[in-house]
Amino acid sequence: MISLPEKYRSAHNLCFILHDIMTQIIVSGEKSDAFITEVKLSEEEIDLISDEEHIIDWLKKNDRINDKNQIISSTVLPAILSDMMHCIYEALSSASKGKMSVAYMLIRKPIQESLFVLEEMYLDRDTFVINLESNQSYLEPKITGGVKGHEKRITKLLDSLSFNGVLDPKYIAQLRYDKSSNDSFDGVCNKAMHLFTTSNSIKTEDLNMNFIFSGVKGLPSQWNYFYSRLPYLLFYIYLVVEHILERIAPTSEQYILDMMRRISAQFILANLDIEEQYATDENDKLVSSLSAWLCEHCAENDYPKPNISDLTKMAETGGFPKEAQESIDKRVASYGVVHEVV
Repeated sequence: MISLPEKYRSAHNLCFILHDIMTQIIVSGEKSDAFITEVKLSEEEIDLISDEEHIIDWLKKNDRINDKNQIISSTVLPAILSDMMHCIYEALSSASKGKMSVAYMLIRKPIQESLFVLEEMYLDRDTFVINLESNQSYLEPKITGGVKGHEKRITKLLDSLSFNGVLDPKYIAQLRYDKSSNDSFDGVCNKAMHLFTTSNSIKTEDLNMNFIFSGVKGLPSQWNYFYSRLPYLLFYIYLVVEHILERIAPTSEQYILDMMRRISAQFILANLDIEEQYATDENDKLVSSLSAWLCEHCAENDYPKPNISDLTKMAETGGFPKEAQESIDKRVASYGVVHEVV
């Protein structure tokens, strides 16, 4: 049985940290009833709603559009997030076993289609609901007008998140949708999904079938690309998810900072294992930003700059360098079991 080489373990753990944090965001929201919308109706209005009429139809007919849109978006959000996390989990599990064609097939849906829907929901909830109700083709990634259209949308979103400059919108669009680029999941995922691809940039070689004959010898390059690129996209997904949920059920600042310490520490560790030929300026810039934030954050809280040992512990527990375990346990306990990250 094939097992994941140690050199990819830090990146694999980083991906799972991001996955687990997002999964717990969903669990937390469900346990706090954050996805349940309360609609205030008068007794007269309640009497007017027949048993056969759906509440959504009644709200629409009576021009209660904001209530209708809130119910629909709050119902869709946990469902699509749950589906995303299942796909990401199985993709990571497959990658750890060397099943890379399966891993690339599974990761395509969350980074292209599901994330696109989340972006639309974040940018304009009401327009998202209108399209979901009557024009679902506008929720397909192809509607944007190509990679440039995606870059424009992502730029707008990153500006709103105050992360434009830390993350590169052009690179995110390229990784997700540009099959003509050698540095893109789109081409690799298409090859993983189809035995034969005919587009010039990803055309199957003569006397070959995509992924079928790559065997064990092909695993290093497939692992290298997967684990050097996926954390970048998962971090972007995490930011989008966190800010969408912030509008519904705000998370404590202390918890968000705790998770950001874990993410930042593991990013730095994972970056140490990326082979030079798979390194990118975009990822280096992100890691540099996270490292600078982490050092400043530790100093602000009267803790020293973390060394490698500190980073390992921080990634596992969220603890500051040299922080007493009792202090860490007390802080984690304050979040409640719903916020535990596995």
